[in-house]
Amino acid sequence: MKKRLSWLLLVITASVFNPAWADSFSATVSPPRFELQGKPGEVIREIVEIDNAGDTPALFALRTADWDLTDSGGLTIFPTELQPNSCRPWVRIERRALRLQAQSGKRFRFEIHVPEDAPEGECRVALLVESGDDSSILARAKNISFPIDGRIAIIIYVSIGNAAPELTVQSLRLQDVNGRLTPVVLLENSGNAHGRPSGFLEGRDASGKRIDFAIAQTPILPGRTRATAIWENIAEGSEATKVTPPLQLKGTIEWRGGKQKIDTTLK
Repeated sequence: MKKRLSWLLLVITASVFNPAWADSFSATVSPPRFELQGKPGEVIREIVEIDNAGDTPALFALRTADWDLTDSGGLTIFPTELQPNSCRPWVRIERRALRLQAQSGKRFRFEIHVPEDAPEGECRVALLVESGDDSSILARAKNISFPIDGRIAIIIYVSIGNAAPELTVQSLRLQDVNGRLTPVVLLENSGNAHGRPSGFLEGRDASGKRIDFAIAQTPILPGRTRATAIWENIAEGSEATKVTPPLQLKGTIEWRGGKQKIDTTLK
């Protein structure tokens, strides 16, 4: 059974945020991401479950959107205009609005109609679940009112034909990440589909202590190079190891369709 996951992205137009105001938008979705395979001329049919976790009925608006990732992995949702090479015209959704009673949910259908002449590559699109109330949801900070909009972006990848990632390790280094000295790998994707690295690595620092690591499974889009942290596996109740360079690192970084051995010393 898939674990229910919720991805809540709150977009606000002020620098002051009170968490209590987020209660105005209470949608959850499962799953939050689809990684699909298709071929030219095929119709792909999928279902996402949308729930209203709030205590009052809610109206949600649904639409598709183009998106991109920043170098740091942040999600950018583009305006309604089609972006270059957009595959949004391929998508059909069940409806544009959905009203749900409190503490209830619905299975929502969507289809992706891959054109007969679709080139080998990757279609990337988002299905947005937003507040469907026509009147702005207003919060107040002293004498200033400003709208708060709730949004969930369901990310959809469709690999067309034999599209696949091709990751290459450009460099490995130790870097301060959130106040901790952490191995970081720079990965380049020269393929025509996104890659999501995985893998476990064994490390030993100057003290001789063994440290177990796992690479963060962050997406790397085609034609992009991205720095990805290799985090220590910390047992529950334990504290992170203070790494003393040099750090010997061995293991394998894998991705769909490929892998690369790692055996290096980081100073």
